[in-house]
Amino acid sequence: MKKRRIMATVMAAAMLATGLTGCGSSDQAATTAAPAATEKAAQAETQAPDSSEKAADEIDVKSLPAGSIDLSLMLPLGQWTDNFNTLIDAYKAEHPEIGEITATFPSSDKYDDLLVSALSANDLPNIINIGYGIRRQDWWQYCEDLSTGCPAYDMLTEAQITNGTDGDYGMLVLPMTLEGTGILYNTRILKEAGWDHTPQTRDELLQYCKDLKAKDIQPFMLPWAETYLNLFNNVGNYWLLNKPDGGKETLARLMADEDVDLANDPEMTELLDTYEQILIPYAQEGAVSTDKWTCRNAFFAEECAMLVGEGSYETPNIQNANPAMLDYVKQDILPVSNDPEKNKMAIASISISVTKNDDPNVVACAKDFASWLVSSDTARLWHQETMGSPTAIQGLEVSEKLPVIAKDVIDAIADGKGVENIFVYMPSSIYTDMQENWARYVAGAQTREEFLERYQQIFKDYQDGIYG
Repeated sequence: MKKRRIMATVMAAAMLATGLTGCGSSDQAATTAAPAATEKAAQAETQAPDSSEKAADEIDVKSLPAGSIDLSLMLPLGQWTDNFNTLIDAYKAEHPEIGEITATFPSSDKYDDLLVSALSANDLPNIINIGYGIRRQDWWQYCEDLSTGCPAYDMLTEAQITNGTDGDYGMLVLPMTLEGTGILYNTRILKEAGWDHTPQTRDELLQYCKDLKAKDIQPFMLPWAETYLNLFNNVGNYWLLNKPDGGKETLARLMADEDVDLANDPEMTELLDTYEQILIPYAQEGAVSTDKWTCRNAFFAEECAMLVGEGSYETPNIQNANPAMLDYVKQDILPVSNDPEKNKMAIASISISVTKNDDPNVVACAKDFASWLVSSDTARLWHQETMGSPTAIQGLEVSEKLPVIAKDVIDAIADGKGVENIFVYMPSSIYTDMQENWARYVAGAQTREEFLERYQQIFKDYQDGIYG
């Protein structure tokens, strides 16, 4: 398939010039590689205008010759690896024009590096994940406007359209499913410890940990070797989520290099108190070098009572490892505050985007497949029943077979407890330093005061242009 060769070549040259290939964090590599190419790519766009968008919107995909279109997608959803062929087969049965659909699902910490490599190799997948927020803003230029030629667009809420509209590029982000992260509880162990409800405040969580230790039960396993997911992303932003506006105002002030007095910020204080009173003291030995799968497997084997910083997307993993647990696992908030009304659940909108292509037939088919993945009844049932994920389009029916932890996420949202994870609104160029800062803190290599000073300094450096 022909791609945008000028743009790919420019970005590849930028990567080589900066020596970024294979170094740094995955998100930082993608973000740092792209800005140098943005202006030149825009000039190339002007010099060689692409009319494929208008043409693609006029194409009846089912009128195309049988087997004439191959599609590819790459999404950071490793849990889909063993299940996605079901959807490929179902879509191809309805669409004889499709030849092959190649799907790859790397882990989230490898995804951005692979995306840059694909672009430099002139082989960008037709469907990718860029998500809400600015963390992958340098990919906007490579994506199609989905406000036309994509039937699912008409099913989105106004907020979803606003969140998915980026810069001058149009509506690029199609929300597909929702994920909630907080704490996964083994309620069988919860009841054995004498509890009839999940902890709703920090003090309750502390008492629960004490009760578990008294029974020689490990409270939780913490994968702090996974600094990207469990420290910076899924847990480290809870101080912002618990603010009245979900943290957007405070984040804007940080990014503008305003002094927000982190040492006296009530929500940051609550989060760090949670670490120092609960998470660090009740972590397993060697938590700072433990990976996520060690912790997940311990939870699935019922060797610990809680899994922190993971969520509803664990349904297929539980199904494979210990299906009986689906009858007594519960998803709930991470209670970092002693005010139960403040505690929220981080919600991530899992989305897809369609990349540009010189062949309007490919663009039309990619848009149609993306819309089908988001809104068709076949995909709805697969997302909900097989993968245990609530679908993002509100008008879609909720299956009676939706797994319990997905229902817990829906209930949290309905109760006003769900907040879009503000992690996606942070620039990805700061990710590596933020991860290191968190890792040093939980390892005891720096004090709370040093952690907070470094936290603020990272945003100052960002504002000063140090991150490019």
